Amino acid sequence: MSTKRTLTALAGIAAGLALLAGCTNTTPVPSPTTSTSTPSPSATASNPQVSPPESEDDAITDAETVLTQYFVVRGEVNAAGGTDTAPLEAWATGRALEVAVNDAAGIAKGPILNTDQKNIDGPGKTEGAIKYETTASYGQEWEGVENGLITINACQDSSEYKIYASDGSEAMRPEARSTFDYQVVYDADSQKWLVYDLISLGESC
Repeated sequence: MSTKRTLTALAGIAAGLALLAGCTNTTPVPSPTTSTSTPSPSATASNPQVSPPESEDDAITDAETVLTQYFVVRGEVNAAGGTDTAPLEAWATGRALEVAVNDAAGIAKGPILNTDQKNIDGPGKTEGAIKYETTASYGQEWEGVENGLITINACQDSSEYKIYASDGSEAMRPEARSTFDYQVVYDADSQKWLVYDLISLGESC
């Protein structure tokens, strides 16, 4: 049975411009363990091994924790210059890892298209954080694990996440608010939850 929640999460993100859309829910209910005043986790934190989920609720809780940390690591990797992407491998796999690594490479190498629609050579810089709010989450079987795949439908707000070109000008960006389906999977081999995919729904919210 589907479980619907509302979760407010702050997450630093190092994202390519095509995936940095977001939105905010107009009636968020903060999670008891996550609030706007809670410091974001550090990229130095390790992704712990956990047992397969015993329920959909447990799976959703673990998946949201890992998703939040994935965004934090992306932000810290990019803010550090985007050259060391190894920390991302602890939190992501599949397309989600590919997207994060490619985003970091774009920051590290440039060029960056700025708001004057000029490509500026050289590495970029980032600051700020993405805010996302879960509107619905549900589990399904993944590689023989019941509730081993959690889909998190969320509004994502990238308005406080900034990218700058090497000359200090701000990067061009799409509309800051849109809906995403995030997919987080339980990897039985490593006994860890990993972010697997980021699916833009192409809708403002």
